[in-house]
Amino acid sequence: MTKIVTIYNQKGGVGKTTLAVNLAHGLARSGKAVTLMDLAEPPYCHQWFRVPADGSAQRWLKGEEAHRYGTRVGGLYVLTGYQPGVEELMSGKMEVLTPEAVRRERFDALGGDVVVVDGYRYEWKVEEALLGLSDVVLIPHDGGTPLDSTNGTLGECMELRRGGWQGRFYLVGQVERVGDVERLTAIGERADGVVLLTRNERMRQRRTAFETPRVARVMVEYHNLCMWLEKEGCQGR
Repeated sequence: MTKIVTIYNQKGGVGKTTLAVNLAHGLARSGKAVTLMDLAEPPYCHQWFRVPADGSAQRWLKGEEAHRYGTRVGGLYVLTGYQPGVEELMSGKMEVLTPEAVRRERFDALGGDVVVVDGYRYEWKVEEALLGLSDVVLIPHDGGTPLDSTNGTLGECMELRRGGWQGRFYLVGQVERVGDVERLTAIGERADGVVLLTRNERMRQRRTAFETPRVARVMVEYHNLCMWLEKEGCQGR
């Protein structure tokens, strides 16, 4: 069965798309067949691959004809988000996604190994349906992310779990200094683990500072995150 990995936070501008694109790219480079599905509003994944934001992701979920865009990375395809035109924005008559359209069989119909979703926001019932289908939810949190939005997202995942959801959810934090580790570990206390990304060479050298029970692993690059996800992150509870 195709694995669904959703990148999600209630707040925009926290690195969802960057994480989704790099994760999809890394998984494809490792030999996986991957579809990157952009359900964000507004969409941004198409800009990374220079393809139209024609709403193919929403149309696919609705069971309509939709084109998957190929990329220069073998095994990686993109279903793009929906960018409304000026007239639609002015009239308020924009295409919307309904909870009924978010069904497991539509993801499985894509085939392949993994669907990476740049998560939908703004409509809770749609978010609930999407998260409830996901095998893994990654919740990005950087220095500029409001704590309320991340706590709200963690709370949504906990509520789904109380209702029987069997997926796993992780906080993905950006580390620049040792103090960030304690802070992010505390924020992600309710998650199944905390994944730390750092570009700071000195932080990478101080690896022992990160070896706490709640921390999944310190990732040097997105490539390491992909390897961890394949090995551990997608394992069932």
